[in-house]
Amino acid sequence: MRRFFRKCIQTVLPAAFAAGFLLAACGAAETLPRGCFVGGVDVSRLTRPAAAAKVKCALERELCGRTFTIRAGEAEYVFRPPELRWETDLCAVLQRVREGGAHPLRRALRLADEEGVLRRICADAYRTSAPARVLFDADAEQPFTVVAEREGQVLDGAALRNAVRAALDAGESGVALSPQTVRPALTEARVREGICPLSAFSTSFNAAAEGRAHNIALAAKKINGTVLGKGETFSFNAAAGPRTKKNGYRDAPIIFEGEFVAGTGGGVCQVSTTVYNAALLAGLTVTEYHPHSLAVGYVEPSFDAMVSGSACDLKFRNDTGGEVYILCRVCGGRLTVRLYGERGAATYVRESVVTGTIPPPEAEIREGEEEAELRAARDGVESVGYLVRREAGKPDVRILLRRDRYAPVRGIYCVPAPKKVPQNLANSEIV
Repeated sequence: MRRFFRKCIQTVLPAAFAAGFLLAACGAAETLPRGCFVGGVDVSRLTRPAAAAKVKCALERELCGRTFTIRAGEAEYVFRPPELRWETDLCAVLQRVREGGAHPLRRALRLADEEGVLRRICADAYRTSAPARVLFDADAEQPFTVVAEREGQVLDGAALRNAVRAALDAGESGVALSPQTVRPALTEARVREGICPLSAFSTSFNAAAEGRAHNIALAAKKINGTVLGKGETFSFNAAAGPRTKKNGYRDAPIIFEGEFVAGTGGGVCQVSTTVYNAALLAGLTVTEYHPHSLAVGYVEPSFDAMVSGSACDLKFRNDTGGEVYILCRVCGGRLTVRLYGERGAATYVRESVVTGTIPPPEAEIREGEEEAELRAARDGVESVGYLVRREAGKPDVRILLRRDRYAPVRGIYCVPAPKKVPQNLANSEIV
């Protein structure tokens, strides 16, 4: 007990002496009257500074052995004096005392540096949240990896302060609050909804035709892994790049002015056509396409998409609710384009209708050493392309996409040249 009073004198009296200077400046250095009690402590015949020190010492004695615990989630914080202290109106009461009697003291138990302590507890409890996300590797066997969301947590600072003060005022030994869970808006389930298969379309080609096969594989590689943002427009020319030798393309047959001729980048139109059909089946909005002048063998009439230089492009817009991912795969002599994204309620089916044929013009005859067919004649085609929209519980909707006219191909044949008869035998009699 002596040690406690010695501690009180060492810690409280210096503060009381400092307060005494203020009281003295106010003319309050006189002694208090007899029978004067402040907060239940007898301060009779004491100066105001001495009375303040005695009352504070009594208050400190009440806190001896007192603890207060704050539990925030799994964390626990224990406070003891001097981290616990009284807030009182002692100075104001002593200044008002002019006669004996009991003078009540308003007091409240509080945490020392309450704001800093509670801010630290809230900081310890805080956990950042992270939305789910998708990792896209177009070259991997499984192109999509989904990283799940991470929940965060936050402790309400105002609620914590109110709870602590209420518990201290009620004389309770502690308080417990649970941090609030912060759930990200973008969850794993929502991310997976955005990487659903939308469509797939395949075409075949002759893998032995090296130049053409190389160009198809190169254009497919350049487009593979394209991510089309919501509302964004895809440009085939921008994705595939110029069809030049500098850009890696080789010479292969192309269609030019209704004829098959050698040209750099031959075969790229098969890639654009395959992408075009995948976009149609995914319900994307095609904003630019161009038909070939001649019908091609790798897709039905009215479903081709020719690209040439910078003048003729294939473009379509992403009108889905999220991103669209484009995958292109070449295996052997088969090109497959797959689109992934947020699936809508409708599915789509293509429908090609041939409305007429155009006979080829008279064959071209060339003289040569032996008879041969240099180019087979082929009828031209008139066709219509439809897209059928299907949705559960609703009738099918047949949408007219386009009408096309593909020119016929003139046949070219080689026949042996007639043998010339020597002049001296021209009029001789045959026997």
